[in-house]
Amino acid sequence: MLKKIVVFGLSSALVGGLLLGSDAFSYLRTFGGQVREVVKSEISVEFELDRIRDEVDNLVPEIRRHMTIVAEQSVDVKDLERDLTDKEGTLGKQKDAILALRSDLESGNSSFTYRAVSYSRGEVEADLAHRFESFCSVEEAVKRDRQILTAQRDTLRANQKKLDTLLSRKQDLVVKVAQLEARLKQVQAAEAINSIEIDDSQLAHVEKMIKDMNHALDVRQSVLETEGTVFGGIPVNEEDAPTTGDIVGEIDSHFGLKSDDSVAEVGTQPSI
Repeated sequence: MLKKIVVFGLSSALVGGLLLGSDAFSYLRTFGGQVREVVKSEISVEFELDRIRDEVDNLVPEIRRHMTIVAEQSVDVKDLERDLTDKEGTLGKQKDAILALRSDLESGNSSFTYRAVSYSRGEVEADLAHRFESFCSVEEAVKRDRQILTAQRDTLRANQKKLDTLLSRKQDLVVKVAQLEARLKQVQAAEAINSIEIDDSQLAHVEKMIKDMNHALDVRQSVLETEGTVFGGIPVNEEDAPTTGDIVGEIDSHFGLKSDDSVAEVGTQPSI
């Protein structure tokens, strides 16, 4: 479908350019907007979810680049801190030597001995001046290094914060994509259930078969009960058994006779 739309769009652009002249651009712009809407409507949710997942994956190289920058800056800061510590240690030793020579010059002596070597006052003063000049140069370098270290630390903290934000936002996107996948699966499951079609006529046919089977079983059961009555089955229940009463007692009761009365006393003896 998309291929047909693209081919149709290119063909329309070519024909439009030939027929419409200067107005072709206006027509093509309007047509292009309509084509975009058609193309977007043809894109499935599943395809769009895959595209979002790819976009999230494409963030990984950029995050890795920031991680490399932060790692390099972190190493640079550590190296500068190490160099600065060494320079400050050297500066401290130079300061101690300068103060020692200054103290010796304040004594007013004309000569001084260091490690069995004698030096004149002028030599000591010249050495002290050279040491102080070197000390000032190193001190300025240490100040610059401290400023550079402060700036690099600030940059490192800013980049670390940016990297943390990128990682956090990427993780949020991963969670949201997972939520979209879960929702899509729920919708797909609901669509699968709703798309199930059951033939009502088949259901009615099965129900009729069950009804006919019950009817056939009722008929067979009724036949069995009838056969048992016709062929004189032995009554099992006590209430079904025929009762054999006292015929004489029944006659006496009917005619109001007592057991010791005779038939003659009640009425005329019947002729036989």
